[in-house]
Amino acid sequence: MATVVVTGATGAIGAATVAALQKRRAHVIGLSRPVLDLSSIASVRAAARELNRTAGHIDALLNIASVFTSRYQKSVDGFELMLATNHLGPFLLTNLLRDRLASGGRVITVTAPSTTQVNIDRLLDRDRFNGFHSFGATKAANLMFTFELARRSKRWDVRANAFHPGLVRSDLMREAAGVIRFATRLVSRGPERAANDLADLALSPAHAGTSGWFFKGSRRIDPPKSSLDETAQAALWMRSADLVELEGGF
Repeated sequence: MATVVVTGATGAIGAATVAALQKRRAHVIGLSRPVLDLSSIASVRAAARELNRTAGHIDALLNIASVFTSRYQKSVDGFELMLATNHLGPFLLTNLLRDRLASGGRVITVTAPSTTQVNIDRLLDRDRFNGFHSFGATKAANLMFTFELARRSKRWDVRANAFHPGLVRSDLMREAAGVIRFATRLVSRGPERAANDLADLALSPAHAGTSGWFFKGSRRIDPPKSSLDETAQAALWMRSADLVELEGGF
């Protein structure tokens, strides 16, 4: 029986994905608040310690959790909330679970084809905060993290891919302006299709050797060119590791 760890397990996509995985008889470990607060380094480390103690081999880690906020908020560690939750938390959790993922594990990070420039100094600067910019930058960071992880994790036999679910009805954009929420709901669909696609990426033998790809549904798509700069990917990795005080890792 495959073991799959899912963050954001109570959100729209996360809950549907848990159900899809369970239908395929996977052992699912769902992580969401209060068990895991991705915006808190201490919470991420505590969750990782527990998984390292009890989980055995992890066949797939699905980084699904995400937040959007229209106003500047600080995490308990002093980082902007979206940067902490959408990028730094998944980055740290993935690295801390390396030994459980080794020998065939898969890391799938839910993101979007964002072309927003990733400038960590700007994201940490309250005076330069813009909600949509920060959110877009964290989604771009997810892509860059995935591609850098795919290269680094070859030595551990770990696969890393990114997944774009399209527009899915959820509470993610509840702080956006009313007209944006209305327009989004008009063109959004339920989470079931995205959930089934994620379950395929996590469990299907067809993806056992797939790494460094960006998917929309079951189809591989081209990521934005801005996310493909390997020097920038490596720099983001090192800065992220410094911020979360990660030693070693992939």
